[in-house]
Amino acid sequence: MDYGELKEQINGLDERQRKGCARVLSLVSIGGGVRPEFREHLDGASTYREFFEALYGDDALRFTKAWAAWARHDGKQWVERFEPAQAAEHVPFAGRGLPVEFSGNTMLVPLGGHGKKARVLAFEDGAFNEDAAAYFTSLEGAFTCGGLTFDGIYDVFTSGNTVLFERWTVNEKGIRVKSAQLAENYGLTG
Repeated sequence: MDYGELKEQINGLDERQRKGCARVLSLVSIGGGVRPEFREHLDGASTYREFFEALYGDDALRFTKAWAAWARHDGKQWVERFEPAQAAEHVPFAGRGLPVEFSGNTMLVPLGGHGKKARVLAFEDGAFNEDAAAYFTSLEGAFTCGGLTFDGIYDVFTSGNTVLFERWTVNEKGIRVKSAQLAENYGLTG
């Protein structure tokens, strides 16, 4: 398939599908064509779905925004594609969320189902594609969730009935390494 056919197929979709697919297309496109790292996936496809599924199936692309956009749009169960540092499976929850307990207080992380089982996964900084998940909040300190114990600074994400905790890696100044690296790359340190 060529880029023109890809655009034409996406433009022919209903509004909801077109919006999500156009987002993925924008992330793989450059200069009226497909970016070089995605070219072989397009060459082997005959439909937009085959192309996007080929991207999704390529583990080398798991950390790209295009991969995450397709995973979210198509409702993929993508979490299994990454290795957590800790996991708690089949954690029961009632109501609208999974409790996080800290300092005598409880906060609920909202999840999609009621009276179901949840998964709680803990990752090191940068160990999964954040763009595939929904960001909820950040927490600092000691807390528990789903029988797992945490201590540090964590970003909290959700995907379906999975709660993902991503531990921050901080430098000697107490700045998150990701943020410090970006600031240094753009000359924003002083």
